[in-house]
Amino acid sequence: MKTYLYAIIMFLLSGLAACSDVEYDSVPDVNRISNLAYNVDGRDVSLSWTLPGGSDVSGVRLQCNNDAPVTVEGNATSYTFERVALNKELAYTVKVVYANGRVSAGETVRVKVEGVATGKVGYLIAYNDAASIEDDDEQASARWFQREYPDGEIITPDMLASIDLTEFAVIWIHLDRIGIGFGWDRLPAPLISDEALAALRSYYKEGGNLFLSNHATQLTVPLQRIAADRNPGIYGDGDGGSGDDIWVINANIGLQYDHQSHPAFNGLSKATPFGFDTFPLIGPGMREDHNCMWDLNAYGFPALYPDAENVVKAFEAENNAVVLATWGHVTDYCCAGMVEFSPTAEYKGRCIAIGLAAYEWNQNSGVNPYQSNIELMSQNILTYLLN
Repeated sequence: MKTYLYAIIMFLLSGLAACSDVEYDSVPDVNRISNLAYNVDGRDVSLSWTLPGGSDVSGVRLQCNNDAPVTVEGNATSYTFERVALNKELAYTVKVVYANGRVSAGETVRVKVEGVATGKVGYLIAYNDAASIEDDDEQASARWFQREYPDGEIITPDMLASIDLTEFAVIWIHLDRIGIGFGWDRLPAPLISDEALAALRSYYKEGGNLFLSNHATQLTVPLQRIAADRNPGIYGDGDGGSGDDIWVINANIGLQYDHQSHPAFNGLSKATPFGFDTFPLIGPGMREDHNCMWDLNAYGFPALYPDAENVVKAFEAENNAVVLATWGHVTDYCCAGMVEFSPTAEYKGRCIAIGLAAYEWNQNSGVNPYQSNIELMSQNILTYLLN
């Protein structure tokens, strides 16, 4: 009898513990926020609301569409989403976070900011001018940028502290070099000088958007968007080799979190070498194999975040980010090859970082049959960040 009663008690206690961070939709309206309203100023959407009475409110949780949520502690009654996407209806949801860990049901408003994107697209190189670029992949991407964005501008490191970076809606940094060496401190010196990093950090914090590709993904550390021990650790900078396969990327993480509809992948052709849809980026022949991506099993996940479903969700929650793609053959949660870092209270800008080796701009053995996917995805990303 005692054993039976003990089992019942433990079952009830475990149920209470499981509810400590549960969102619930059946609470009385008084436990939600009320009077949710919005105001549009240019491309900024400001929300305001009234908190429910009581002293057990610890903060509010806000979310735009399916972006990672932002939690504001205390008794905040307003928040501003800066530089939102144009000509797209966005849903803004606000929930109350209570001291006991519970989160209320949300109240939502839908807002569409109409207009034409302003600001230039910039391409930041690690040289004094575009003619000095040595690496073939950086040359190819720079030539494409100059051809496709005649109103864009090549930026050199020495310009960062002297020009008005607010003129640029997005800045692309592409680094892809043999023998560059692992670690952000091995990146080209002009890009990681104190002056250059300070200018980029300020730009990013104030709402400027970044597109970081290949070895440039490591800039997320000195820009202080992620912690130093979250540096992309799956890395390569060798000569590469030849192969007969197609290198593809998988935007359906764990075959559970499907991001194929993300604007970055609009219009890309697909391939199914592993029995499910993937995006091919480079065909058979010589490939340099320059990964610079995140090993999600190397950061102490999931133990650091026991409530996370898996290491992907732990990384996303910790960094207010979304893992968009991984290697084509990967169907588990081991690694992040393409990440979108959403705005935070400190960093108003957005960032997409691609560290997948398949994103190679110049195939040394001949014409890449999937070059059009490389170019279209790059254009998609720049358009997405521009808007």
